[in-house]
Amino acid sequence: MKISKWLPRSLLKYRSLSTHQLRYEVRSNLIFICLLYGLIGFILTGVAYWLDMRMFIGEEVTSFFQVDYDLTQQIIGTLIAGIITLNAFTLNSILVVLTNFSGQFTPRMLSTFISDKRTQHCIGIFNLVFVFILFSFFIIDESVISVYFTFPILTILFMFGALATFVYFINHAVKWMQVPTIMQNMKMESTKHILTTLVEDLERYRTREPNSAEIEVNEEEGHKVRAKTSGFLQIVDYKRLIAYAKEEDLLMRFEKRVGEYVLEGTELITYWKRVGKEVDEDPIKRRIFIGMKKTEVQDIEFGVNKLKEIAIKSIGNNDPNSASNAIYQLGDLLLSISKITNFTPYLTDKDNTLRVIIKKESFEYYLNSTFSHLTIYANEDPVITNDILATLSLLVDVIGTEYHKDLWEFSLLVAKGYSAPFSLSYNEEKFYNSLQRISETTGNKQAYEDFVKSYSGRTIDS
Repeated sequence: MKISKWLPRSLLKYRSLSTHQLRYEVRSNLIFICLLYGLIGFILTGVAYWLDMRMFIGEEVTSFFQVDYDLTQQIIGTLIAGIITLNAFTLNSILVVLTNFSGQFTPRMLSTFISDKRTQHCIGIFNLVFVFILFSFFIIDESVISVYFTFPILTILFMFGALATFVYFINHAVKWMQVPTIMQNMKMESTKHILTTLVEDLERYRTREPNSAEIEVNEEEGHKVRAKTSGFLQIVDYKRLIAYAKEEDLLMRFEKRVGEYVLEGTELITYWKRVGKEVDEDPIKRRIFIGMKKTEVQDIEFGVNKLKEIAIKSIGNNDPNSASNAIYQLGDLLLSISKITNFTPYLTDKDNTLRVIIKKESFEYYLNSTFSHLTIYANEDPVITNDILATLSLLVDVIGTEYHKDLWEFSLLVAKGYSAPFSLSYNEEKFYNSLQRISETTGNKQAYEDFVKSYSGRTIDS
């Protein structure tokens, strides 16, 4: 009997994750690091018990390091209250501040802070110290031995360590909650997932030019796999899906991309049988995980949306510096996305036979997803409009020429979408200079001149 049949689907999901994806899920869940440090605290308690109450090391050391039972109990009992107070004060203060920041910028800020490894290690150390002191309090026994060495020494050392961790944690939290740092951390996290999940994890299955005969299929002969429940398409287990397709000699094509919301009965996959036998669709459905929220494990757009939310909230909060910073970080994130959008959507098995066709990653799609929402708020704001155009100008200089057409067309839409008159010549000059640089780099100088003529009411003297 397989144990997996008795496990909840939320746990089965972890079996289908790659190393990178599993690391992300573990880091985003605080319970794993707390359990790990709690286990270490329990083991250290066992070590102290063996040294003091089995090896009687307290009787062997000099009298200066010997601590009697009453004093040991007093030390441990007092420090239990101290570590509880320290934990409560630290976490309560941080959560209050983060809650306010989440309301001001984005609710995803709290999860990003919790998934930071420094945050998790600090909280883990607090748990280690608490577990060690709590178990020590109940283990020490005067009837076994009347003098101790390991328990009181480790308790005091761990408490000093917790105090140092407390100071470090406060300093880390203060630095982390500075808006530029928040956006940098979010961008780095998103970039890492883009490059690991979609490049390293799928690279071995991709093929540039599959056999044209394999791609040509009869749509009428396709069989549909539909969603069993409503929610967001979170994770696809490509490895096992390709293995099953090879086993049953199938060709599968995804109709939805990861991150999209689907309703019960929505078409997820169309598959074609190369042999006439019946296909069990349950193994296919088990490789597709649908949940009630988006995750960043395989969803590029989710990482973009986190920074976009900060930019939009900053505009609403009259914080142009934060909005500008977020827009530049989005440009950097788009540069990372451009490195993977050239990849083919065709996935093959070990024999180089086409097995899965995923939704093609289009740079134009992510470009519009990143900035189109922001242009709504920028149509009467020259500062935000100029920041978007300046970011696109920087992007054009370093990105591949195959994306120049998309960038120029979108830049022109941004410029045409700006409807307010310029109150300052500085903003007007920056507006046209950015657009002109983009046109020259992308080879659309004539289109720029046509735009200037059609908008002569807002142009500056050349």
